[in-house]
Amino acid sequence: MTALRRIRPTRRGTGVAFAVAFAGAIAALGGTRSLDAVAVPAAVALVVGAAQLARADRPRVRRTDPEPGAPGERRAVTVSVDSAVPCTVVEPVGEKLAVVDTPGGRGEGADRPGGETEVIEAVGHGGTFEYAVELGRRGEHRLGPARCRLVDSLGLFRATVPTEGGTTALVHPEIRAIDPTALPATGREPYGDDRSTFDRLREYTPGDSLRDIHWRASAKRPDEGFLIAEYSGRSGSAGITLVGESGRGGADAMASAVASLAVHLVAAGETVTVVVPDGERSARPGETGGVLRVLALTDGGECTAAERARADVRVRAEGGAATVTASDRSVGFDALSTPPSRKRGEVPG
Repeated sequence: MTALRRIRPTRRGTGVAFAVAFAGAIAALGGTRSLDAVAVPAAVALVVGAAQLARADRPRVRRTDPEPGAPGERRAVTVSVDSAVPCTVVEPVGEKLAVVDTPGGRGEGADRPGGETEVIEAVGHGGTFEYAVELGRRGEHRLGPARCRLVDSLGLFRATVPTEGGTTALVHPEIRAIDPTALPATGREPYGDDRSTFDRLREYTPGDSLRDIHWRASAKRPDEGFLIAEYSGRSGSAGITLVGESGRGGADAMASAVASLAVHLVAAGETVTVVVPDGERSARPGETGGVLRVLALTDGGECTAAERARADVRVRAEGGAATVTASDRSVGFDALSTPPSRKRGEVPG
């Protein structure tokens, strides 16, 4: 139910209340009973409108969870609303996300102090609408919870009520292409290309090398995805450990460098363990989601001496520049990477 303290008359409701009071006063002074035909129905409408709004349950708002992505990518968010009375949804969008589209042209965006944006959409007694956001800075950014502007069916009273729930959009660090010829050697036996002993088949995932596709097994299931062959001779030892740390203002540069190296090494078939001051996570070929999440959320800082001692590759960033060190050889991250070329305008669900 809607708290009575939230209910306010609309302009229409104020006009009707004034008409009721005026007609009642004239009837009382002049004895004109014909005015009751106007005043009484209007007064009943006011009571019914207020009662409808007071008895209405709080709307239920649900939204889809956008897939994590890189800065500059776009994600669609679908919002579903159930409401007992006419409702307009006001959906707050985090300041690091830009509202770029409201499909169908039905919605509108409004900037708020502090950099937040609001998506405003009228849904009547309930419905579904969609909007798109462009992912901004690395991190986890809030979508919702929404506020609902309610009115009664006659438009005489209004109320704004909060709703529960919300979700987040996870923005990964910027991933750059790595030049393997410029990458310092790790000083350990490389992963190599030993295909002497077959291990298992698994589903193809983006980033897998096409030369690892098992074409014969994949041909037996034409309606499904490709299969990747893994070999026990390619399991390496304990994998490669990447340790990332940063000084003042270097968290974003460190996260980008470590993420780029991790994605490159995993695509090459390595098992990678990423260690940052906030924690650590390992990734096998085709499984980079957990590592990218840790790097999306890290605040940077200094690792312990024990963590540094584990590093096969160490990344340190100061300000906006990162340095990659392996086997006592250091190279600037910009010298071994290429910024991504983004295709804007695509809105994956």
